Order: sequence, then C-alpha cells, then structure tokens
Amino acid sequence: MNKTFSITQEKIETKKFPEVKIGDVIKIYRRVKEGEKERTQVLEGVVIAHKHGTEPGATITIRRLASGVFVEMVFPVYSPQTEKIEVVKRQKVRRAKLYYLRGREGKRARLKENIEGTKVVRKEELRLKVEAKKQEAEEKKAIEETDKSE
Repeated sequence: MNKTFSITQEKIETKKFPEVKIGDVIKIYRRVKEGEKERTQVLEGVVIAHKHGTEPGATITIRRLASGVFVEMVFPVYSPQTEKIEVVKRQKVRRAKLYYLRGREGKRARLKENIEGTKVVRKEELRLKVEAKKQEAEEKKAIEETDKSE
C-alpha cells in the first residue's frame, strides 16, 4: 500500500463526522489563519452536492446566503482545517444533486423539512449528552474513590 495513502486513511479514521446527506442544513467549523492569528469560522448552508463518499478527497458543496447574495462553497471533508460538522436540520429531497436551487431565491428555494430526519439528529444529540453525563459521573466516582483510599 502506498505510504501517503495509508497516512491519509489513518487521518480519516480518526476524524468522525456525522452522516451528511443532500438537502441537510449543516454548520461547518473551519480553522482560518489570518496573519499570525488563528480563529474558527462557522459557515451554515444547505448541502447541494456530496462527492467521493468517504474517500480522502471527499467534498461537500454548500449554498448559503452571504450579504444578500447566494454563494456556493466547496469544502474538503477531511481537510485539516475542518474542525467539525454539525447537522442543523434535515430536509426532504428527491434528487442526488440540488443544482436546480442555483436559479431560485426566496420561497422558491425552500425545501420541505424532513421531520423524521430532524428527530434522528435530535436523538443523536440527546444520546451524546447522556453519554457525556455518564462519563462525568464515572470520573467523579473515580476521584472520590482515590480520595477515600488516601
């Protein structure tokens, strides 16, 4: 196996992003370097294309409103600058690519909300919160046990 491919495959396995589908409204947290400073920029938009699946070169195209103009941006999913991806809500679509949204604005560019998909996202968030609380409780117990033994 190629050395560079194995390295990128390892990086992909360490980065865990939620399953992103066409029509989802997502937030992408990206690290941006401006001069010597580095900050996190949050971009929210509708996914209109997802290419190359889970390969190292996978990309997501989002469409968002910026200063009154719709802008499309292509993001490499497994880029070192991509910190995390959040699914805000799921929308019902019947196409693999939503390029037809390019010619639409306002109400004509709306998509139907997928209630079941949104419920799945909320359930996942709740599950993660419960797991985090369990971990905190276990850590507190471990600290208390070490204090008692001393």
